Amino acid sequence: MPHALSILAGFLGGVILLVLLGIFCHRIGKTSSSEEMMSLPGKGLFSLGALGLIGFVFIWARRHAEEGGGWMAVVVTLVVGVPLGILWLPHFGSFLLTPFLNSLTGGNEQVERRPFYSRAIALRKRGDYAGAVAEVQRQLVMFPGNLEGLMLLAEIHTDDLKDYSTAVAVLTELINTPGRPGGEVSLALSRLASLQLNRLNDLAAARATYERLATEFPNTEASLTARQQLAHLPDAEQLAQRTERPKLVVTHHEGKLGLSGDLGAAQLPADDAGQGAESNRLLAHLEQFPDDWEAREKLARLYLDHWKRPDLAADQFERLISQPSAPTRQIVNWLNDLADVQLNSPAGAAAARLTLERILQKYPGSHWADQARSRMGLLGLDAKAKSQPRTIKLGSYEHNIGLKRGDPSIPDPAGPAE
Repeated sequence: MPHALSILAGFLGGVILLVLLGIFCHRIGKTSSSEEMMSLPGKGLFSLGALGLIGFVFIWARRHAEEGGGWMAVVVTLVVGVPLGILWLPHFGSFLLTPFLNSLTGGNEQVERRPFYSRAIALRKRGDYAGAVAEVQRQLVMFPGNLEGLMLLAEIHTDDLKDYSTAVAVLTELINTPGRPGGEVSLALSRLASLQLNRLNDLAAARATYERLATEFPNTEASLTARQQLAHLPDAEQLAQRTERPKLVVTHHEGKLGLSGDLGAAQLPADDAGQGAESNRLLAHLEQFPDDWEAREKLARLYLDHWKRPDLAADQFERLISQPSAPTRQIVNWLNDLADVQLNSPAGAAAARLTLERILQKYPGSHWADQARSRMGLLGLDAKAKSQPRTIKLGSYEHNIGLKRGDPSIPDPAGPAE
């Protein structure tokens, strides 16, 4: 009897310790989810304690088998094992059944709510512009301020309904919405400037919008693009000519078709004077708009092709490469153009190799680096292709090309005719 009481006391003490361990695990591992009573680490710690208790009881039962240890091991296993099974059954069931259930139901992942404009686009393609506008507005009621919807609404009013004032109002609302990301605001400003210039023919408003875009978003690609647009804005006369209806001009043709004596070469301007004037014009333009890529590239080509000054051309490409916020693709193109210029310089392939190595250093692991590495292997061929062709001196050859007389019986073709 004392042995049975000691066994019972040990069992009750183990259960009490196990309950206290469970409460402790629940306290320290409690998660934010209200559906679970214990977190996964807490369950693991509780299970280790329970398995340790079962192991201890089994060891004790083996040593005291004659004193009723066997039935005590069975009771402890049932009392402790059933809660463990209840504790882990949802996890094992979920692990085993989730793939099968997901294949039937599509999974339990939450789908992000987002607007759908496919119906509005379909109505627009069918020519139902009013219905498309109504559908976009219906989506915007559920998702107010959505960028895609507002841009689509402005596009329909601009391109389809020709309602430019409403399109301007939509874009203005988008721009002035507080807390909107800078990328969305810059996109709306760019679209508004294009609308003001190309549809409303309001040169002053377009210039002000581009200047705002360049000022509010410095050192960004949007700012750089805005400065490019400012450099190529038409003046009032060009804008008026663009809006006038084109005139049909009927040209006079000669009655006799064929080659004429002068094809117009005599009317071309003097080469040096024309190219010099173009160089001065480009320099003056770049003084006012230093970020104009197109003008600077033209000037570099002019320095290289006409004036034969690869050093000046290389300086222009270096200015382009050093521009802040220029797209990576454009910088790589300018570096390759600089390498072309250097192949025409006295430094030749060595300088071009250093320039291509700059691509490897700036963009390692990119496809541009792979292209530069491949081109570096062909620099010798490029240098030969760009070098001046050698002058081949022609020697004197016999007039009679063919078989020479090796036999006196063969008549001499240079001899007197019979």
